[in-house]
Parts: sequence; structure tokens; C-alpha cells
Amino acid sequence: FAALGRASHGLLDEGPMLWGVARAAAPFFIAWAIVAWVARLDRIDLTRPPGHVALQTGFAWLGAGILGLILRSLILGRPAPLPFAVITLTGNGFLLVLWRWLLQLWIAHKH
Repeated sequence: FAALGRASHGLLDEGPMLWGVARAAAPFFIAWAIVAWVARLDRIDLTRPPGHVALQTGFAWLGAGILGLILRSLILGRPAPLPFAVITLTGNGFLLVLWRWLLQLWIAHKH
């Protein structure tokens, strides 16, 4: 998602591409790692239905996304523009919930 965002703004050519993508994603990755650990989403639970996992992931992402925006603002020394915040929260949230839901469906099907 960070690579798509940087590409849409013509920023992939600024310095090493992977470094720019990692730098853009880092505040959100750190926030997700913290919130996922607290919410116990850092492990697979075979007993939870996929819908529950998707819902729990969505709520956890809301907290992590907001924390990521705060971390980003602190790093850059300026608040995130509202359109960036909305697109980041919804885009990353959709992708995160989708892959976690699909993973849980696949795991449930295998067991």
C-alpha cells in the first residue's frame, strides 16, 4: 500500500525505492505490531470463525491506524492531511481485514 501511495505521487524515484517505501510504512507497521500483540492477533487461533477474525482485525486496525498516523505526524513534524488519513485508514484496513479473513477461511478449511 505504501508503494502504491508513493507511486501515485511520483515519489518512487526519490532515493532508493525500498527505503522510501519502508520509511513510509514504518509508523503503521510499528503501530500494527503493538496493537496486534495487545489484541492477541499475532497468533492463529483455530477456534475463531473467519468473520470474528475479520471484525476483530478491523477494530484493531482502527486503533493501529490512528496510532500510525500519530507516529507519522510526530516523525514528520506535521499532521497528516485529512484525505491521506482517510485513504490510509480505509485502504490499509480493507487489505488487512481481507487477507486476515482469507487466511482464517483457508485455515478453517484445512482443519
